[in-house]
Amino acid sequence: MSEERIAEVLAGPHQAVLSVGRAGKGPLAVPMSYRFVDGRFVFVTSPESLHGKLMTKRGRATMTVQYDRCEGRSLHQWYVIAEGPVRFTDEDPVPHVRAGLTKDRGPEFVDEWMGPSAPVGVLTAILEPERISGWEYRQVLP
Repeated sequence: MSEERIAEVLAGPHQAVLSVGRAGKGPLAVPMSYRFVDGRFVFVTSPESLHGKLMTKRGRATMTVQYDRCEGRSLHQWYVIAEGPVRFTDEDPVPHVRAGLTKDRGPEFVDEWMGPSAPVGVLTAILEPERISGWEYRQVLP
């Protein structure tokens, strides 16, 4: 998949799976809303969550975004995997939450999902891919 196609599919309303390594265990994998901005995954989460603590300790993570649709005889599948350093920032998380909700749920639901107050206990996190790759498959079945 080309860089342009990767950016195109990641702009859609998809969820990712964030995976972070754990000593002596398999990686912790959790679903995550994200935005793909300027070649980076931007997401909001709690640094006190298990994956937040592991990200802080390990400093690295993997994001996997996957799509699979079969309509009638038309099959369309793709996935993107990105791996690299991850860090929490001091960026205000509210604009990222609003933009993510707009992307994933639609602008008409942002205020309903956000409620009357800003999210509490969350920070903006950024994964800067050192490696990113994607695969896409389309076929009309016989």
